[in-house]
Amino acid sequence: MEVHHAHHPAHKKKISEYFLEFFMLFFAVTLGFFAENQREHYIESLREKQYMESFLEDIAKDKIEIAATRNFTTTQISYLDTAINILSSNQLTPQNIILLYRSSLKTGGNRPITFIDRTSAQLRSGGMRLIRDKKVATLISEYWQLITQINRYEGVTIDGYKSSIKNMTYKIFDGTNYIDPKTKAIKEGATLMTNNPILLKEYNNRQLNLRYDLDRFIVGYFYNELDKKIDTLQKEISAAYHIKS
Repeated sequence: MEVHHAHHPAHKKKISEYFLEFFMLFFAVTLGFFAENQREHYIESLREKQYMESFLEDIAKDKIEIAATRNFTTTQISYLDTAINILSSNQLTPQNIILLYRSSLKTGGNRPITFIDRTSAQLRSGGMRLIRDKKVATLISEYWQLITQINRYEGVTIDGYKSSIKNMTYKIFDGTNYIDPKTKAIKEGATLMTNNPILLKEYNNRQLNLRYDLDRFIVGYFYNELDKKIDTLQKEISAAYHIKS
């Protein structure tokens, strides 16, 4: 005898149950998205602070480098002053000629500032998007702009003056009179290759131009502005990110 089992129809879900399942799924996805977003935000905040800590270290080293370069440039200006005073007064005594030889060794030298680019390179390659403090971001951009300006000014104007002065020294100073350029030792009784007043006047004029630009623009403007910008950056970054500088 065959046994027939009663057929029970499948349970039909209510609309409210579908809505609840959809809501639970939506809530889970949203919560996961929110948690991941918060995690990324936390990681980016950590990276932002790490960038600022690293940048503070870099500009502190920049400040030391600026001071060293300032000392070099100030010394160079003093040698220019010596040569300019001698040539302007036309006092070409044996002792003054030796001083001119020594000054000529210092006139063409260069000591450009070596800025630390460790953190700046990372910031330029995408890290700046993490810097949420707009004031700090603006100050960093202004600092980079100052660096670009001084590098361009030194590379074109100052180097141009120094190159033209150096070319003139070949017509004025006898290279055999330099005993040791490193110690600035000059032969006793050294003489100039020429006493042509026009040539010496031109040489003096070029030194006057160089001295003016070094004093007025390099030392008087760029070095001072860089120092002030670093001081402001250190203050603002330390306050915004709670970092001891």
